[in-house]
Amino acid sequence: MPSTRDVFHIPKLFFITLNQKEKAFLTYSIKENTMILESTYTPEKYRGMQLAEEMTRNAVEYAKLKKMKIRPLCSYAVGFFQKHPEYKELLEAP
Repeated sequence: MPSTRDVFHIPKLFFITLNQKEKAFLTYSIKENTMILESTYTPEKYRGMQLAEEMTRNAVEYAKLKKMKIRPLCSYAVGFFQKHPEYKELLEAP
């Protein structure tokens, strides 16, 4: 069941505010024209709510808009691209 929470973006970070103290987040860096998806984190009690998927989709759409390639480093991002071959054209060439 997809979340209706807003995904926010600031440089190097996509995040979802869960409560006053907790956030789910995806960190990235940019090298040349490649967005490197470095890590995702969702607090344990919020896992299984597709928050990491929402943040990853936002990152992918941002990279697409900016005409960047993507290099997934974290295991979640690697798995995301395996499950969503429709985004494979955005992946950096090996």
